[in-house]
Parts: sequence; C-alpha cells; structure tokens
Amino acid sequence: MIIDTTIRINDEETPTKLRKITVYKRDVYDDIELLTYKHVEGSDIQGAEKRNAVSADTTEGLDGRIIIRLVAFRDAQLRKLMPFAMAKRTDLGADDVMTLDDDRFHYWLKLPEDFDDNLLEPLAEYFHRFLVWGALYDWYGQLGNPQAGFYAKDLDELEAEIQNTLRTPSIAKKPLQPFGPAKRPY
Repeated sequence: MIIDTTIRINDEETPTKLRKITVYKRDVYDDIELLTYKHVEGSDIQGAEKRNAVSADTTEGLDGRIIIRLVAFRDAQLRKLMPFAMAKRTDLGADDVMTLDDDRFHYWLKLPEDFDDNLLEPLAEYFHRFLVWGALYDWYGQLGNPQAGFYAKDLDELEAEIQNTLRTPSIAKKPLQPFGPAKRPY
C-alpha cells in the first residue's frame, strides 16, 4: 500500500503522481558477467585460474552469491540516494534472503505532477547501469584489480544524473529575491 499523495514545498502541498521503475535482476547479472568476461578477454591476465577469478559467473555458486550481494548493496545505495523521490510504503517488510530467482527490483517514485514521464525510460537505464557499474566497482575493488578505478568516476556522474533527473522540474522552489532584481538596469 502506498500512502503518499503530496509533496510539501515551502509549506505548500504540491500534487504528485506515482510511477514505478522495474529493473530485471537477471539482466543486471548478465551484464556483469559479460563485462567481466570482456575485460578478461581484452586483458593480459595470464593463467586460466586467474582469468576465472576475475571473470564473474553467476552459475558458479560462490560467484553467484557474491554478485547477488554486491548488486543488493548497490540497490540499497540507489534507494538511499533518492529518498526525496521514493514513495512511502506501508506494506513492506525486509529480509536478507537473496536468490537468483528473486527477479526484479521495483522503485516506486513519488514525483510532482509536472514531471515529464518521458524521463522514466532514461531513469530505468540509469538505475540499471548504477547497479551494474556499482557491482563491478565492488567486484574489481575486492580483487585489487585496477579496473575498479574505471567505474568510480562513472558512478559519481551517474549518481548526479539520477538525482538531477528526479529533481527536474525542481521539487524545491527557488526563493524570490526580497528586494527585486540583483542588478539594476541603470
């Protein structure tokens, strides 16, 4: 059950609309596997054992569990990144049971009525990439692989893009200048 219907801006209630973005976990896991595979293929890593350690494979029990947890952590970070846009829900509980069969992330967003719904598809892609790139950053970081640095800058830019998109149009009105324009025409 979703309970929010308005946003407060400067002590005024602003009508909102609810929108849902769904990200399919299997697609996230597949992208992680593909990108780690391509990294290994394009690198000078020698030896099958080392190459296998760097390349993620969710069909391997250990890799699968690690990837699930890395993605779940990035999901938690994504939700904490945008509390101003998340709809409050009363029917949720939480546990830490995660399997490859749990197949979707749902993001219920509370947005101003004038939010452009055409931005939902780009947001879905941003969410997907945040999960993939964040998990890859963590994956390579745990291995001590310099490839982690490649994703650090991209993650920062992606966080800013997500927040800026959700704040467009701004959900916080700019205050008026109290004494007219800052520059006088004369």
